[in-house]
Amino acid sequence: MFKKLLLITFFIISSYANTLKIGDTLPAFTLPDQFDKKHTIDTQKYTTFIISFEKDVSAMVNEFLKDQPDNFLEANKTVYISDIHKMPSFVTSWFALPKMKEYNYILMLMYEENPIFPQHEEAVTVIKFQDDKIYSIDFIKEANNLQSIFH
Repeated sequence: MFKKLLLITFFIISSYANTLKIGDTLPAFTLPDQFDKKHTIDTQKYTTFIISFEKDVSAMVNEFLKDQPDNFLEANKTVYISDIHKMPSFVTSWFALPKMKEYNYILMLMYEENPIFPQHEEAVTVIKFQDDKIYSIDFIKEANNLQSIFH
């Protein structure tokens, strides 16, 4: 049931448009967190999306977030999404999820590939919304530049 819901959600989003660009809107969608709790992701609740597509990029973001206060992402109206669709399922369930459950923040997980989010190799994607439209898309490769997302 859960996988069907996830597939339907991503099919709707994927069929909505190609890769997001400045000026686009994004319909609300649902993703599970590391505790398998489903969350509705929309641009009313979250004005900044941080998306990682690679293990090393995720590690960089996680290292930054572990030093932030509790509720840091929520206070900044930010959602952190990690694309883990390439990760073997046994690695996800035996190793990755138990580690993710130790984080002091909520991490949304993409279990299926979704080309709607723009990406660059070895970079975290940062998408900012204003009035429900994308007004910036940035790609951050350096850990010391992550703080700039929140200014």
